[in-house]
Amino acid sequence: MTKLVATIQSVVIMISLLSIKTGGCSENCGYCSQSHHHEGAKAKLDGLELLSVPEVLAAAKVARENGASRFCMGAAWRGPKKRHLDELKQMVAGVKALGMETCATLGILLDGQAEELKDAGLDYYNHNLDTSPEKYGDIVSTHSYEDRLDTLGKVRKAGLSVCCGGIIGMGEA
Repeated sequence: MTKLVATIQSVVIMISLLSIKTGGCSENCGYCSQSHHHEGAKAKLDGLELLSVPEVLAAAKVARENGASRFCMGAAWRGPKKRHLDELKQMVAGVKALGMETCATLGILLDGQAEELKDAGLDYYNHNLDTSPEKYGDIVSTHSYEDRLDTLGKVRKAGLSVCCGGIIGMGEA
């Protein structure tokens, strides 16, 4: 008789997240203080410009030195405009050249953008669904649940790994 032994192994991955474009987002996600629609006086942020490639790569180097193996870049906007794509691809390629996994959370993607980011070396795309389809319109009105699913479809089609979550407790049943 053969004895089967199962071993469960835990792995901890250190990930560093940098806001490469903070505040002033045009979207009205009801929970997000980076939206220019947000009511919180202290949380209201004027939109800052996209960080430069050297600034992002310097932050990635510090993250790597502090033990991070994955570096995620996030931007507060609806999605990347075509004029931002070259800089974003340079950021991704630069982080990849540091020997790190790459991740981005850049909002809703246009056709072809996921493929361009993948070609630059992007490994993961973070795109949260936020809440249930039935509750979505109560939380966000500047884009739809289907817009989110469409971006996730583009990400999968491009061969990127999906990092996706949600926020629980906004009145869902």
